[in-house]
Amino acid sequence: MEQFGKYVGVQGIVFLLLSVGYIAAPFVEVVLPEGYTEILTLTFGFYFAKNGTNIARAVRPGG
Repeated sequence: MEQFGKYVGVQGIVFLLLSVGYIAAPFVEVVLPEGYTEILTLTFGFYFAKNGTNIARAVRPGG
């Protein structure tokens, strides 16, 4: 897990945990707090605004 944390950073781990909570909530019958989707979207946006070019280079063939 330490290598994963170094690769995606704290913000990536927070986004991942928020995403897992969002997906798992209906299955465990938990009502998400108001604004959860907005926080998830903001975290996602900030993560890709910060790391978008690096992600594009890693995904692009020959990058």
